[in-house]
Amino acid sequence: MGIAYPQDTLFVNRHLFQSPVQNVFEARETVFAKTTLALYQLDGDDWIPIEQDFSKPYVFYKGNFFESDFIPDSELFDISSIKELVPQRGQFIATSARIGSRFFIATGSDLFEYEIRDHYTRAYHNMSIRDIYMEDSLKVILTYSGIFVNDSIKLNYPKYSNGPLVKINSSYYLPWDEISLFIPPDSTLLIPNATNLFSGKARKIISWKGELYSLHTQAFSKVLPEFELQPIHQGLEYLDLEVFGEDLVFATSQGVCLKWDGAKVDTLAQIPSIINDIYQVGNRLIFSSDDGVYEINSDNLEPLQLTNTPNAVMTSLDDFNNLWIATENGLYVLIPDYKDPILIIPNVEFNREALLLNGEMLYVGAVDGLYQLNTYEIEKSYLPNLLNTLQVPISERKSTWLIGGALAVLGFLAGFILFRKKKKEELTEVRNGNKNEWNLEELEKRILSEKIQTVEGLASALDTNTVQLNRNFKKLGTTPGKFLKQIKLKQAKEMLREGKDLEEVAKSIGYSTKLIKTELNLD
Repeated sequence: MGIAYPQDTLFVNRHLFQSPVQNVFEARETVFAKTTLALYQLDGDDWIPIEQDFSKPYVFYKGNFFESDFIPDSELFDISSIKELVPQRGQFIATSARIGSRFFIATGSDLFEYEIRDHYTRAYHNMSIRDIYMEDSLKVILTYSGIFVNDSIKLNYPKYSNGPLVKINSSYYLPWDEISLFIPPDSTLLIPNATNLFSGKARKIISWKGELYSLHTQAFSKVLPEFELQPIHQGLEYLDLEVFGEDLVFATSQGVCLKWDGAKVDTLAQIPSIINDIYQVGNRLIFSSDDGVYEINSDNLEPLQLTNTPNAVMTSLDDFNNLWIATENGLYVLIPDYKDPILIIPNVEFNREALLLNGEMLYVGAVDGLYQLNTYEIEKSYLPNLLNTLQVPISERKSTWLIGGALAVLGFLAGFILFRKKKKEELTEVRNGNKNEWNLEELEKRILSEKIQTVEGLASALDTNTVQLNRNFKKLGTTPGKFLKQIKLKQAKEMLREGKDLEEVAKSIGYSTKLIKTELNLD
């Protein structure tokens, strides 16, 4: 019986043959596919026919090839474990084969290929993760769908989160548009004066020189007794707040980073695009922006662009001095002594304020769940093993391995992506008569008519995968997640205009009533 893999498994391709596929199997360190007319061997990315005649429908291998009129139980694969990834209706008898990260399933006369990403795991599937908080006996995962404590408790209120949980002295502050005190494990208390009309929505609380400061969407404020807010700076859209040296620094959507020394506000630095996140490490200040990642330090305040990774939302530095970069298009790592970032998790939309390094484990929140990576295993096993598959000699990390390894990884990833793109485009041309340009208006009609709720559902409806889906949406200047959200909120607005009840609207589009109120600025 074939096994199901606990890691992320993604649909990559449907392989086409001249006749229906009967079964697939592993042999001689590669994969073979039996069709009604021939037996094929996988050679790189090509299927090579084997010059040997077989009279029975199925072929397997045990020391030598042998024929069969049926599929033995030992060769069957239980397709129910990943049935949502199989782009056909109904359940059929299936066989499977795996080589490296490539996984093949033969079912219903078709052969499908998947990519198994076993260098990370994913939890909280299909939840949009907003923050991760961990200490010795407390783990809090904050999402748009609820706030979960120690993987077993879901808070009754608030229903979602929009900012990072922070512990100051012995108190836990929870921003979620407003601000609540969190009393572990399952109690919260709303702070009445923590938001007001001038401040906008709460995003962050920080302690500096024995006093509390808050960041809201419309104001940076000092927190007075009874939690009243005294505005220090207003008039911009504010996105992050951190301590840097002797100052507080806060970022804006205009690309300006301002500093507060306790007496006045000055401009610290400016970059060409919105600053989504500030990360302080030593005397360095790292900005995540839509144009990539920038850095300043206390000795040189002129911004230096570290990467041009688009739509960067957050960064973190691990014990190996690797800089992890979460973006709306994937997770990257920038290793020392090499200028280009390496793509570790492609085509995933990660969130702001949702990146936490806890010991060796890196937790990264995305719109579709919580991704977990062991930085030690990535450093010591994943990258070297990837290089081994290319038969590239590995030497010491700090010299030849670092440069040659990074180049090899980039070359492998680039070649892999280009190959998948070419294959998928060829398949699209065959099916759609060369029509591989998508129209947002047509996609919107289809999403509404078929009541598509998720990125995975949209990919399935378009007979593609999330990788190719993201690539096509990039050409249209957006992401699938953003486009779905835009359509859902437009649909909600129309339903409310028609007099529908808010609870009915929320149930129809799959969002909470609080989120709809927030996004549509409802009273």
